[in-house]
Amino acid sequence: MATRMILGAIRKRAVLLSASHFLSLSSVSTSRYVSTLVIAEHEGGAVKAPSISAVAAAKSLSDDASISVLLAGSGPSLHEAASHAASCHPSISQVLVADSDKFKNPLAEPWAKLVHLAQQSGGYSHIIAASNSFGKNVVPRAAALLDVSPITDVIGISESHTFVRPIYAGNALSTVRYTGANPCILTIRPTSFPVSQKTVDSKPSQASISQVDLSTFDEDLGKSRYISHTSQDSERPDLGNARVVVTGGRALKSAENFKMLEKLANKLGAAGWANWKDCCPRALYGVWSVRSYSALGRDERFQGHRCCKQRW
Repeated sequence: MATRMILGAIRKRAVLLSASHFLSLSSVSTSRYVSTLVIAEHEGGAVKAPSISAVAAAKSLSDDASISVLLAGSGPSLHEAASHAASCHPSISQVLVADSDKFKNPLAEPWAKLVHLAQQSGGYSHIIAASNSFGKNVVPRAAALLDVSPITDVIGISESHTFVRPIYAGNALSTVRYTGANPCILTIRPTSFPVSQKTVDSKPSQASISQVDLSTFDEDLGKSRYISHTSQDSERPDLGNARVVVTGGRALKSAENFKMLEKLANKLGAAGWANWKDCCPRALYGVWSVRSYSALGRDERFQGHRCCKQRW
C-alpha cells in the first residue's frame, strides 16, 4: 500500500512538472510573436511623417514583427493615403482602411472605438501612435476601452516590453517594463525614430489593403461634435518634426525681442517658439522656454493651458 502511494505521488508530480514546462514554453513562444497595429494619421492623400516614424518604432520591437497600419476617413484622399501607406515603408505588411463618413472628422471618440474594434478582430500584441495631438487624443480613450494602461512619450525601445521615456521635463530618463495584458499601447516621439529616404526607397512591393468590417461599429457621438478646424500655413517645419529648434527665454525680456526668433528660424529653416503656446505639444523635453511675465502678463501665460501651469 505504501509503495502504491509513493508511486502515485511520483506520477502526479511528473505530470505537474511536464504541464508547467509546456506552459512555460508556450508563454515564451507567445511572447516572441509581435504583431503591431499603428494608428496612422493622413492628410492630402499621404500618411503624415509622425505616423511613418511610428512604423519605424514598431519595426524596432522585433525583426519579424507583423505591422498593420490603420487608416480612417472618407473620400478619395483616404484611398490615396492607403496606397501611400502600402508603399511608404518596407516593414508594413497590411493596411486596414475604415471608409465611412463617421471618420470624416478626426474626433477621438469614434477613432477610439475603431481601435477597439480592430484589436478585437486582430488580437495585436502592441498598438502604437505618434505622440502628437492626434495620438494623444485617441490613445487614452482607446486604452480605457481596452482596459490597459498606455506608456507615453517613448523615445527608446530595448525589448518588446521594455521602453525608455523621459521624466522630470526631460531631465531624467526612465526605463519602463510593461507587465500588463495585451495589447501594449505606446505613444512614441517621432524625432526619436527617424525614417531615412533609403528605407522608404527599399520597399520591394506594396502591402495588402483590406477594408475594416464596420457592420458592428456602434457610433455614439453624444459627448462630442466637430465644429471647425483652423490652421496657419508656415514655411518653417512643424515643431514635432523639426531638426533644428530655435527658442528663447527671459533673456529676450520683451515681446518685441521675440521677433528675432522668427528671423533666425527663417534663416536656419528651423522651427521657432515665437509663440509661447507652441510649448504645449511637448515635442521636445529639456529645451522648454517660455516668455517671462514681463513679456506676456500672468493671466495670458496661464490661460487655458494646463501643461504650462507647472513651475519651470
